[in-house]
Amino acid sequence: MKVSYRWLKDYCDFHLPAEELARRLNLRGLAVEGVTPVGDDFCLELEITANRPDLLSHTGVAREIAGMTGKPLRIPDISLAEEARPVTQIARVEVQNPDLCPRYTARVLYDVKVGPAPAEMRRRLETIGLRPVNNIVDITNYVLMECGQPEHAFDFERLRGAAVVIRLAIPGEVIQLIDGSEVKLAADQLVIADATRPVALAGIMGGLPTEIGDATRVVLLESAKFDPVNIRRTARATGKSSDSSYRFERGVDTPTVEWASRRAAALIQQHAGAKLAAGVIDVNLTREEPRSVTLRIPRVERVLGLAVSAPQATKLLEGIGFGVKPEGPNALAVSVPSFRPDVEAEIDLIEEVARCHGYDRVPETSRLAITDVPVGKPDRVAALARETLIRLGYAEAVTTSFLPDPLALGFSPWSAEEPIRLKNPLRSDEAALRRSLIPSLLQVARTNQAQAIGEVHLFELDRVYLRRAAGHRLPEEKRCLAIVAHEGFSDVKGAAEAVLERLGVLARSTFGPVAHGFLTPGAAGAWHLGSSLLGYMGELSEEGTAAFGLRKAPHVAELDLDMLTASASLERTFRALPRFPAVSRDLAIVIREAVTWTEVVRAVQAAGAEHIEAVRFGEVYRGTQIEAGHKSIFFGITYRAPDRTLTNDEVNASQSRIVAALAERLGATLRT
Repeated sequence: MKVSYRWLKDYCDFHLPAEELARRLNLRGLAVEGVTPVGDDFCLELEITANRPDLLSHTGVAREIAGMTGKPLRIPDISLAEEARPVTQIARVEVQNPDLCPRYTARVLYDVKVGPAPAEMRRRLETIGLRPVNNIVDITNYVLMECGQPEHAFDFERLRGAAVVIRLAIPGEVIQLIDGSEVKLAADQLVIADATRPVALAGIMGGLPTEIGDATRVVLLESAKFDPVNIRRTARATGKSSDSSYRFERGVDTPTVEWASRRAAALIQQHAGAKLAAGVIDVNLTREEPRSVTLRIPRVERVLGLAVSAPQATKLLEGIGFGVKPEGPNALAVSVPSFRPDVEAEIDLIEEVARCHGYDRVPETSRLAITDVPVGKPDRVAALARETLIRLGYAEAVTTSFLPDPLALGFSPWSAEEPIRLKNPLRSDEAALRRSLIPSLLQVARTNQAQAIGEVHLFELDRVYLRRAAGHRLPEEKRCLAIVAHEGFSDVKGAAEAVLERLGVLARSTFGPVAHGFLTPGAAGAWHLGSSLLGYMGELSEEGTAAFGLRKAPHVAELDLDMLTASASLERTFRALPRFPAVSRDLAIVIREAVTWTEVVRAVQAAGAEHIEAVRFGEVYRGTQIEAGHKSIFFGITYRAPDRTLTNDEVNASQSRIVAALAERLGATLRT
């Protein structure tokens, strides 16, 4: 929000230099991001939070300055000279959707002389970054920036049927907007129409056919209140936004709707020589009751640690437009103005007292209780997984939960159900909630590829969303850990297993081959804990690589972080460094092709051999020397005793037990 320093002085007679004004507004909670000289003026750029739409105007900011300096707030007096003919005999207004347009006002001015706006008005608009157009358009922009209520002027003689109809668009209707673009409308988008066609995208942008031009002689002046959600949704769907939509999305003040209409009409009379039809068409369907909140003075001190008397609180609140009356010996009945929808409860009033008194004057206190909140197991597991992968050279990515439908359908290791789709997505091409993190990371890989970064080493910890059985309103939110990297199978598998090892799960898990359409056949596997699926990994298939536009297939992995959290053993136990040397022996066995490495390890561990410290995979050999349907596995076994150096006889005995167990359980023979 940009405001003019000189313009603010119209509404409050303050005497603070621009930089000092910015400093004091910052202390008051209005963030001033910059003060820029513009000619003999200054442009103050404010960051206004979404809950303070009253500050999106010069009068709103001036009200804060008045409360800060003790100077009175001056709201312009409005004097209208109306002709005899009533406006209701000239124009007709019909509101078909009062829930989306609870108030709509229209005035008609004729004998309008379109030309340049006054020099001072143009300078003020230019100071805050607006381009002057003509006196009528500039006046509507001026009033918008003055009071925060958008206005729109139609060339009345171009309105067919002398009618204004506020209605939902007919699906497929097309409107040409004043920026020259054409928008195809949807059924949930509100428009301003005449008797036959839409002439404005309600609350967002006017249409080209009824734009004010040099030939305009009769103006219909609109001032309205629209539903913020509908305006926001339409602006996102159409890709159109404006200063008006920015304010309508945050909500406008109902009483200001008619005040702004009178203000704009008076300025058009003054600067365009217009005559004004008598009265106003005011379709007012709002039902806003006055709001009153009780403020207990002792409560202020308990919350702030600051003694504020009832007269002090009264002065502070009245200074920013609240009505205050005593309510008993230690309380105030505070009437909340309509332009402050953010104030609903006593704590909101206490915040206003603190803000107006000065946050810097609220004393520090040591009476606040400080409690050490332990970090929960889910956060500890996530932190350990993150630390492990970062130390292995991976970079963490943070992506959105939405995907285009074709990509969301591609990979779902956790559910065969259809993805959940949003009715009103933020982006029309991303309506599906992801069922896996891998497609999101593959999109990141594609973006990196477009920036000439060919290979990535990425991981992400976040939620996926799975459809539940009928009867459940909310989806299942599963926490997952995904890895996407341009490395070999063993490298990515090793990274995932480093996480499992760090969480104390690897020894209890099993890994075996798996078939999945998203992964290359013969280069995919899955981890299990007991009978439960813990995760997948493998090389991205040719189809998947093409779907994401990647030149090189990465390896991917995804683990169920919720299952890891439930199964993780985070207590670290001390194990002394070995005092005696290890003895290593190698074995080369021939087994059936269908036998997995996991089965080999289990057979070794079940052999009853003593002092086995580790079983290390070496390589697989298939060739002419090996019988068809079989393979040769070369691996090593490490032996170590905690209390002595093992003898050759002891190791040989263990090796013999292992060879016998492999032969008995798996039909293995030693390769010679």
